[in-house]
Amino acid sequence: MSTSPSSNKLMYFIVGILVAGAIGFGIYYFTEGPGGEDKVEISIGEDGIDIDGN
Repeated sequence: MSTSPSSNKLMYFIVGILVAGAIGFGIYYFTEGPGGEDKVEISIGEDGIDIDGN
């Protein structure tokens, strides 16, 4: 099976785009992606422990 140099360049180009897209999506998802910060408040008082999960 013989492949021409131009088809190898195209294959590397497509793989590069997929890798760059995966890295970009990962950065977006883990820094500014959907879902907000989990807000949990824990209060300790005379009545005991109160956990408020928003």
